[in-house]
Amino acid sequence: MSIVRYVNKKTGVVALYESTSHYDPETKQSRPVRKYLGTEDPETGELIPSSGKRGRKKDGEGSERKNKTNTTEYEELYKQKCKECDEKDALIIKLERQNKKLKADIQRIRDIAQDMLNADSLKDI
Repeated sequence: MSIVRYVNKKTGVVALYESTSHYDPETKQSRPVRKYLGTEDPETGELIPSSGKRGRKKDGEGSERKNKTNTTEYEELYKQKCKECDEKDALIIKLERQNKKLKADIQRIRDIAQDMLNADSLKDI
């Protein structure tokens, strides 16, 4: 029985396996039987054991930590977006007031121009 190291060349992660020999009578050769133990910590070189379960984690397993961090991130993001919405609402109100004032100024100028045109047309008659 020995421990075998496999290095993933793309990621650099080292996987550790327990290897034992098993004799195959059909081929009359010895074959290795390996059991996955976990990964190797890159800093200390110690074994980080696997959970022993295969496949993806189900909804209930390991999701508590993720939900906790995601919840705080979403709360911060929500507060930030609420603040941005309040600022945009205030800007919209300010621009609507300016727009209303400018429309009133334009209408006043039109009225003055219309009065001047009416006064000029009365002089011609």
